Amino acid sequence: MRLLDATKSAMKINSLLKRISKSVRTHVGKSGQIAPPTLGSAKRFPYGPFQFKTRVEQGAQYNILASTDLQNWVSISTDIATGETLDYVDSEASKFSYRFYRLVAGEAHSTNVIGYVSVTLPPGFSMIANPLIARHNTVDELFPEFPDGTTLNKYDTRLFALNENEVKAKKWTNPGEKLAPGEGALIFNPTSDYRTHNFVGNVMQGNLLNPIPPGFSIRSSLLPKPGRLHLDLGFPIAEGDTIHLFDRDKQKYLICPYDAAKWASNPPVIGVGESFWVAKTSPGNWTQSLVVS
Repeated sequence: MRLLDATKSAMKINSLLKRISKSVRTHVGKSGQIAPPTLGSAKRFPYGPFQFKTRVEQGAQYNILASTDLQNWVSISTDIATGETLDYVDSEASKFSYRFYRLVAGEAHSTNVIGYVSVTLPPGFSMIANPLIARHNTVDELFPEFPDGTTLNKYDTRLFALNENEVKAKKWTNPGEKLAPGEGALIFNPTSDYRTHNFVGNVMQGNLLNPIPPGFSIRSSLLPKPGRLHLDLGFPIAEGDTIHLFDRDKQKYLICPYDAAKWASNPPVIGVGESFWVAKTSPGNWTQSLVVS
């Protein structure tokens, strides 16, 4: 009897193990490969944490990686997926002005890199840039809940004039206007307080092209990286070009001419989420490249 009972128990265990194995194979797929997950529903909370959601195949081990320069990545979470929606909150996000995330499940890398960029807007004007791909990149999506009197001005290179967009009665006058990565704008904070603004979305990848027209325009880096404009960020500077940076704290422009194959003073340094004026003597193409593997 004891031998019979032991045999029945072994059979039940083997049957259970087979069902578990079949379930895992079903979720992973017939090829045995895990489907690359996509990170979404990005949100930066006012008090600091950053949240995103995704779905990882049941039974797969996953690793969440974070970076501030899109080159050096550190593991911040490792676990086994349950097959349910993975809701990840980075409580350490308050320590960084910008941080980016990707996920590796088995050998499958997430289809995108997601993250946030925080910029500080002092009272008065700032030159701002949208460094990430949001859902629509519209003004009402990128700049919600701004106070009345806030203005956002893009430069129209065809009309040689600044567009007007203002918050009135808690709504933008042109809510559908877009501010895409690579563009830039002047934003006015009508209050006497410093305001922290968060951009959230996907990092652009691949071989990127940002055309720079002749004459005046407002531009920004397509990649959320800081650095010297032409040495670190690859801007196509040429003889006779002039860059105009805006000092947010002093509320004045810093003029950086490029003559005799060098800058008149120090090379202009651009921050993440910052745009600048460029006076270009001839058109050029600003090319940048990023492939996160």
